[in-house]
Amino acid sequence: MFQRIVSTIVQVASRRPVLVCGALLGVVALSVEGTRRVTFDPDVLSLLPRDGRVIPAFRSYLSQVGSLDELYVLFTAPEGRTIDDYEDDVDAWIDTLRAAPEIERVDTGQPDRSRDFQWIADRRLWLLDDAGLEKALHRLGPDGLPGAVAESRALLSVPSAEVAELVRYDPAGLFALVRDAVGSGQTGLNLGISGSGYIAGDGRSRLLIARPKRPPFDAAFSRALDARLQAMRGTVGRADAAREDDSGEPLPPLQVEFAGGHRIAVETEAIVKRESISNSIGSLALILPLLFVVYRSLWLVGVGALPSAFSLLIVLGALGFAGARLSAAATGASAMLFGLGVDGVVLLYVAHLLTPTARDSAERGAALGGPSSSMLLGMWTTAATFYGLTFVDFPSLQQLGLLIGHSMLVCGALTLLVVPALLPRPHANSRARGLTMPRLATWTKRHRYALVAGAAVVTLLLGFAAVRLRVDPTLDRLRSATSAAHLVEEIGKKFGLPGDVYIVVAEGRELEPLLETNERLTTRVRTELPGLAFEPPTRLVPSAGSQAHAAERLRQSNLTPAGVAAALDREVTAQGFKPGTFDPFTARLPHLLDVSARLTYDGYLAHGLGDLIGRFINHRDGRWMLVSYAFPTSSQEASRLQHIIDDVDRSQTLTGLPMVNRELADRFLPQFLKGLTIGTLMVVGLVIAAFRDWRLSMLALLPTAVGLVWTAGILALAGVQLDLFAIFAVVTFLGIGVDYGIHLVHRYREHGDGERATAELAPVIFVAGAITLLGYGTLVNSSYPPLRSMGVVSAVSVVALAAASVLVLPALLQIGRRA
Repeated sequence: MFQRIVSTIVQVASRRPVLVCGALLGVVALSVEGTRRVTFDPDVLSLLPRDGRVIPAFRSYLSQVGSLDELYVLFTAPEGRTIDDYEDDVDAWIDTLRAAPEIERVDTGQPDRSRDFQWIADRRLWLLDDAGLEKALHRLGPDGLPGAVAESRALLSVPSAEVAELVRYDPAGLFALVRDAVGSGQTGLNLGISGSGYIAGDGRSRLLIARPKRPPFDAAFSRALDARLQAMRGTVGRADAAREDDSGEPLPPLQVEFAGGHRIAVETEAIVKRESISNSIGSLALILPLLFVVYRSLWLVGVGALPSAFSLLIVLGALGFAGARLSAAATGASAMLFGLGVDGVVLLYVAHLLTPTARDSAERGAALGGPSSSMLLGMWTTAATFYGLTFVDFPSLQQLGLLIGHSMLVCGALTLLVVPALLPRPHANSRARGLTMPRLATWTKRHRYALVAGAAVVTLLLGFAAVRLRVDPTLDRLRSATSAAHLVEEIGKKFGLPGDVYIVVAEGRELEPLLETNERLTTRVRTELPGLAFEPPTRLVPSAGSQAHAAERLRQSNLTPAGVAAALDREVTAQGFKPGTFDPFTARLPHLLDVSARLTYDGYLAHGLGDLIGRFINHRDGRWMLVSYAFPTSSQEASRLQHIIDDVDRSQTLTGLPMVNRELADRFLPQFLKGLTIGTLMVVGLVIAAFRDWRLSMLALLPTAVGLVWTAGILALAGVQLDLFAIFAVVTFLGIGVDYGIHLVHRYREHGDGERATAELAPVIFVAGAITLLGYGTLVNSSYPPLRSMGVVSAVSVVALAAASVLVLPALLQIGRRA
């Protein structure tokens, strides 16, 4: 029944070539417009599973609090110069960046007059723990103030205007206590009291950290921001070129580089588009000459890639009209479609040449009915394996499965219509030399027992070797490899930005309970892990109870602004300071000693300090998120931290890249088995439904099982380390390998002759394997790591599957010849 329907479609397409081609061109023209609407997602988080505990918490942290939205501007002075020589140049960049409409703020690492740090300074006592508060109150009292002022006087031995200014505003040395309690930790927190900005240790580089107004996944905004930065490079750079040093010599140009999520987004989008085009063109540039060399047919060269190319355009166009946002990996891998779809055209073309007596559409439909049915089944099994990826909890792999799966279905339909419509009329003598391989068929028949025995031994040996195959399912293997991504890593090393930071995420509808719980957690961590660098949000916003306790202790100290001012005036005279030296500090004493003052989240926002508190506390859609940062130096320390968190509040989540990598490793095997099982069941179901014979179905599936075992063993022996994309690529080869078995078994069932089936289809399988190899092989040169690993696995898999199909399966067919 199925074959009769296919034969009818072939006859109609053969009789109405103009109608078929006209309708196809109309659909393709419409699809081209849709492809222009497709956008790309360069975010590595799109590769992560949606479920679990650690990964969703990490995703939530990055979307609300994390640093992916930041723009890094790196200035590097030439050899022999320091960044101080280019202070005017950097200041010009700062002014230009702050004036840019795309930039929300610029963090220079210096005291920022646009933010009211005095508000924090007036409440600095609330930032101290009990021990620090006792030290501060002692320094302000009559017994401790003389020693504190003497320490401040000693600082003046350093000839620095900034130090002198600090002493005037803080003669009691309270900022030193606050720095010990809060400091400028590994999260990049500073309280605006440093003077030089973010300077590298070699003195040649300086960093600015800007916050754009829109996130990196807004592709249009990222491109506009990048264009703005390039325009700044031209305008500011021309002004800087005229600068001279103190000796009147022209200054060599200052190197300016940009990094961060937005720059990575722009570069990734450009790479994906470029490689999608170059891989597709590269695949065709290799595949089409191969077809001409083998078959000496310009028709095959011209038509061979049309179903694949048009199906990809149609699917991308539909996704574009639907507003789909594709991941970089899924879109970049689309070049593989040419390696998957062209062999269907080759199969029908060879069947056409092998039946030169078919003159009219009815005869052609009958002659091509069997091969067309085999072609469609092969396309469907390949699509089924890609659809198997849609059931795994990896969004980018789901997109890859849908993109290629849909394309294979469309490609099968287009091949069924386009090829019969455009086939040239055969001649009686058109059976080209080399179209069949009778010698190979005879050889496999003669050595069938040796081939089966040898294949069994090789499969066992490589199966044992496959156990040693190494898989790295971590996020590090999936990172973007753009120049901006590499620059972010260099900046992190040069300026000590946090690397493998662990993040404790707590969420709830009320802030105060979260703060109280965080204080309990902080106390436990500092007691049980005193050597662990731990930066909690309550060091900036203590709970109401803690601040009330500090206020009560201040009240009990009986310190008053007038009393402290009088004691300070005595020390001015006693230690030889000029009268009025400490007036700035005295003027703030009423605020410093105000027991009703409090540190609040809203207070930080109201005084322009949202970026400071935003790293630790975030309020969105009626929910609060508190983030604590930890920097364990060993796995034992990290495990102990996890135990403390679970003991204090199990609703809080310890996350961060190390924990994400651990959860990815834990989730890898279940997800892989899930995708493999679903893909296998879909393929097996299609094959059984098509052949309705268990023996033939198993024979069609056997080369795939053998070839995949060979692939795993070869990769293990070669020491290849696979990532998530490479492993899931194996799932897709279930359908690709089964195609070869289906075509061979289908022809065997039609004629009942294994030798003839092998002779006729071995060349097709070799060519199809070469086509697939060339289609996937272009991914080996990709600059995007997931695609590159997929290309390596694909190349080995194709060779193994083709070898198993043209050697092992024919031998089995000869042994089990049908009566």
